[in-house]
Amino acid sequence: MPSYVITGTSRGLGLGFVKALSLEPDNTVFALARNVVDATQLSDFVKQHVHKNIHIIEADNTHQKSMQNAADEVSKHTGGKLDMLINNAALIHHERDHLTLDSYPNPELLEQDLNIFLRTNVLGTIHTINAFLPLLLAGSMKKCIILASPLGTIKMTLATNFAGATGYGISKAAMSLATAKYAARFRNEGLAFLLVNPGFVKTMPGPKDEVEKLYDFQTANARKKFPDFEGAITVEDSVRDQLVLFDRVTIANTGDFLNRDGTDGDSRL
Repeated sequence: MPSYVITGTSRGLGLGFVKALSLEPDNTVFALARNVVDATQLSDFVKQHVHKNIHIIEADNTHQKSMQNAADEVSKHTGGKLDMLINNAALIHHERDHLTLDSYPNPELLEQDLNIFLRTNVLGTIHTINAFLPLLLAGSMKKCIILASPLGTIKMTLATNFAGATGYGISKAAMSLATAKYAARFRNEGLAFLLVNPGFVKTMPGPKDEVEKLYDFQTANARKKFPDFEGAITVEDSVRDQLVLFDRVTIANTGDFLNRDGTDGDSRL
């Protein structure tokens, strides 16, 4: 029975992975959420799901002990093994996303914001991976997925001339190098690490009409520089494509940054 751990499952892509993977009754899915009480979309889905193959575990990746407790709980169910870890949890949006590194009102606020993103998106992901490493090494698939973003690459930052979303971009860049370090460390043990760009996915909260207008605006802006930009896609489409990719990759791909269709992650937005 293949086993999967997914972080950040209260909504969006994380919840999408839970829904898709739990359709196969032989799969065992562990859905990690920072606050289970608030994860109503997740809990409602699990309650009505025909296959009783989903385990909800409360875990906060900014606390190492919390992630270790989650790994211990998973281990009890799987006999100390895990086939795939999908690192989806991340801080994406912030009230000061529009600020550039030089436009903060004071250096203390800049440092505060960068630390928040680095703690969640880098240290939090590292804590998660470290907690589940023994289980992954004992598993059959031996795959660790980290959701990445073109906003965290030098090439795309310069190509788009986008200087905002500094905390998110810098943290994603740092996690990309951390992933390469893991890939170098565990290549000979057959554990593959993969960075994946899920695409421009419709996960933004808010009133539907307002959100759709924002997606249209951002798509139009992106197409000025990248005419072939596909625009916003559904969670279901992104998850479907990613799962096909996850199944296809091998240890030969460890450390790669790929789009959800398997192309080079630096090749487009």
